[in-house]
Amino acid sequence: MTTPTPSGAKGPGRWPLIIVGVLFLAITGFFLYEFMDATGAEVALREVTPVADGLTSDSYLSEVTRLLADADAASGARWVEEFGCIACHRLAGNVKIAPNWQGIAARAGDRRPPLTAAAYLYESITQPSNFVIADYLPSMPADYATRLSEKQLGDIIAYLLTADAH
Repeated sequence: MTTPTPSGAKGPGRWPLIIVGVLFLAITGFFLYEFMDATGAEVALREVTPVADGLTSDSYLSEVTRLLADADAASGARWVEEFGCIACHRLAGNVKIAPNWQGIAARAGDRRPPLTAAAYLYESITQPSNFVIADYLPSMPADYATRLSEKQLGDIIAYLLTADAH
């Protein structure tokens, strides 16, 4: 049997609902802010870095050659999944967040002359705002390369150079 509550006494009331509501709104607001930033929704406020002066076919060559010397494309395939690259860069399909990788090995060498395919991929990962492909927002995090070890970076480039075969 329950004991009646004297009039005027309050139980838990609405406070738990208010707290849950406020937390929900705060988390939703944070998510929307981060999503807008990640998708480049404020692109009108950003400036894409112009092509670096003195860009030559040798740009990045020694760095890329060193990274690819011990690179493993199979490990690169694992890294692109582990680091979530495939969330935006699907191997095939109608992807509009970032360019898909279908045919990337063939396109990379022609995308930003005079860079080689490997040098273009290196620059795209380490300095993604240097060259943004038309119809895409600059959405790749600028610090992405600092999240990777040199071995992982080399493996990913090796994978992308052979992505058409996988």
